[in-house]
Amino acid sequence: MTPSTEAPPAETAVSMAGPRSRPYVPAHRVGVLLCVAATAGDLVVFQQNLAYGLAVSLPFLAAAVVQLALARWVWTAPRTAAVLSAVLVLGLLIGLQAVAVRGGLALGPRDEPLRAGALATVALLLRLAALPCLVRALSGRGRSWAVNGLLVIGTVLWTFGLTGLAG
Repeated sequence: MTPSTEAPPAETAVSMAGPRSRPYVPAHRVGVLLCVAATAGDLVVFQQNLAYGLAVSLPFLAAAVVQLALARWVWTAPRTAAVLSAVLVLGLLIGLQAVAVRGGLALGPRDEPLRAGALATVALLLRLAALPCLVRALSGRGRSWAVNGLLVIGTVLWTFGLTGLAG
């Protein structure tokens, strides 16, 4: 019997199952993809609120542009500075949105309080999901800086809420 050129040899046909047999997606890439999804939500909310004026819709556009710029930076160069910046900006965006909605920040010509619509809430949850992914992508010292920075942001926003400066 002659060997066939179509069939691989028996020793190469068996694959070795190991801990990396499934495709591996780095944590920073998952965080970036979640940020891009949140950006898409912010852009839709911007478009929906455009009828109420720029004062209502512009914060969503600004958040989308900043998130997209940071996502591109982290995707192309996942260095500590890029990931740390993304973590701190996401923490700030999450905190500002929470304070604005809870404090009833009035925007637009009607002075209606800002409400958390369904799409804005989904974008907020996507940002919250991206935070641990990006923090996980950092090593020891960078992770420590990220956690300390998030604690400082949380403390400042909590103090603003406590003193009534937030709204």
